[in-house]
Amino acid sequence: MRQPKPMIIILIISGMIVLITGIVMVQTGFATFDENEPRVGLYIGGIFTIIGGVFLTVGGIIYLNFDVVKKKFLRTAGKVADSIEEERRQEKV
Repeated sequence: MRQPKPMIIILIISGMIVLITGIVMVQTGFATFDENEPRVGLYIGGIFTIIGGVFLTVGGIIYLNFDVVKKKFLRTAGKVADSIEEERRQEKV
């Protein structure tokens, strides 16, 4: 089994940190209009931070397991192609 690259681990950890930061931004009530100062921008920024953290984390996990995901995708695509070919053969008969 190969060793995971340190960059992938850093990608996953930073994605989790960004995700947690976005959740804290949204949950601490930054979407208030206190003192006539709109802070909705920070709330929207928190939502985008959550989305970015999810992409970082999921991307790191997929890249970590890329070989396994690629093999499963190719197997599934092969099965779909075989079933389509079998259906065409049955339609001809």
